[in-house]
Amino acid sequence: MAACLLCSSPRSIGVLCTAHGVAIASPGITSEQIFSRHQSGTASLVDAWGVAHALSESAKIGRDPRVEMAVLHASVSSEHATIEKRDGTWRIIDHQSRNGTEVDGTRVSDHPLSGGNTIRLGDVKLYFWPDSLPKIEPPRGSGRTAPTRRDELVFSAKVTTPKGHLLDLRQRVDGGVLRINEASIELAAMEFGLLQLLVERRRAVSDTELAYVAWHEIADALSFRSVQADSENVRELVHRVRRKLASVSADDLIESKRGVGYRLAGEPG
Repeated sequence: MAACLLCSSPRSIGVLCTAHGVAIASPGITSEQIFSRHQSGTASLVDAWGVAHALSESAKIGRDPRVEMAVLHASVSSEHATIEKRDGTWRIIDHQSRNGTEVDGTRVSDHPLSGGNTIRLGDVKLYFWPDSLPKIEPPRGSGRTAPTRRDELVFSAKVTTPKGHLLDLRQRVDGGVLRINEASIELAAMEFGLLQLLVERRRAVSDTELAYVAWHEIADALSFRSVQADSENVRELVHRVRRKLASVSADDLIESKRGVGYRLAGEPG
C-alpha cells in the first residue's frame, strides 16, 4: 500500500493518511466546493479528502469560482491569495483578505512555501506540495452541496421565505438560478454570490441577530468592478437582486438593518 504524501503511514484518504486528513478537516465545506480549473500543473494543493488540485506557476485562489483555484467557503475572500513561483521559490501572497492567510499557524502576507506546509485560507486548510500530483476524483455522496457535474454546479440550497415560499438556489460557474414553483430567474455571478454569502452566514449562526453581513464583508467577498467598492455599490447590488426576487414574489428574502448590514430573512434547509 502506498504511503501518505506527508508521512510513512498508509494512504487511506486520497494521497493522505487518516491523521493528516483529519488534521486539516474544516467544518461546513464539502469536496465539491474546492476545485482547480487545471487538470495538471507544476504544484498542488491537497484538501482534507486527500485530493490534489493542480496549480500553475502563478495561481489565484479564492471564493470567486472564476479564479484558477476556487475555495467556495464564506470565510474565504473572493481573490484571497496567490501562490506563485518566484526565482525558483514558491511563495504565497495574501491579497488583504478579510480573514487572513496562515502558513503552519502563522499569519502571513508574503511567505515562502515548501512541501508539506499547511496553508489556511480563512477557515479552510490545505497542504502545499511543490510538484504535480495525480488527479483523483473526490468522494461523492448524500449531504454534499453539489452533484458530480461540479463544472456546472458548485453550490445549492433550499430556503423557505417569511411568506412560506420554498426557493431552490443553484449556482453555476457563471452565475446561478433561483426557482420557485414553476417560475425561475437567472442570477449573475455577483447576484448569486450575495445570496450564497447570506445563506452561509445564516447557516453558521443560531442567533439570527448575528446573521447580518456588513457591507464591507460583502464588498470584500464579491468581485466588484470598482477596486474600492463602497456601501453604495453593495446597496445597488442588493436592490438589483431584490428587484429580481420581486418578480417571483420573494422580495422579502433579504432583510436590512441600517448601520448593521444585510441578512437572509428566510430559513435555509
